[in-house]
Amino acid sequence: MRDLSDHNFTGSTGDSEKDMDGREALVEGCLDRLFVAFDSGCEEGFSDPVVLLVDCEDAIGAPVARSWEGNDAVDAAIMENADAAEDPEKFPTTILIRVVSFTDGQQELPKWFPYLQDTFSHGPPRDGFYVVAITFGGAGTFTVPLNARPL
Repeated sequence: MRDLSDHNFTGSTGDSEKDMDGREALVEGCLDRLFVAFDSGCEEGFSDPVVLLVDCEDAIGAPVARSWEGNDAVDAAIMENADAAEDPEKFPTTILIRVVSFTDGQQELPKWFPYLQDTFSHGPPRDGFYVVAITFGGAGTFTVPLNARPL
């Protein structure tokens, strides 16, 4: 698992490259969970699942997570994550993972993040799936190759 301890997951760093590096580190740090979500989406019949990785403690991610799960559920998850500080598997931030179909992602995500429009105009990846990481004060899209599945 990639070391995430050097990243501050509370919003934008003010440097778009560092923000994107932080989003990438979060994606890489939880690949196993992302594959579980992707597999679940496939089993549920989603067409070309898109996995959303939301940082519940981020300035942008928190409102998204709270709109989906409610304040009490997000607050409880954040408290539980903070209580697990000694656990080596703990993430430095609280995450929420959701799966949507490619079509829903294509229609809805650019409304929130217009700069994602270009990614979704190309269609779904052929040998992988999209992960949209909502953290570091914005969102970034990553293609996860199917052969990157953790052992």
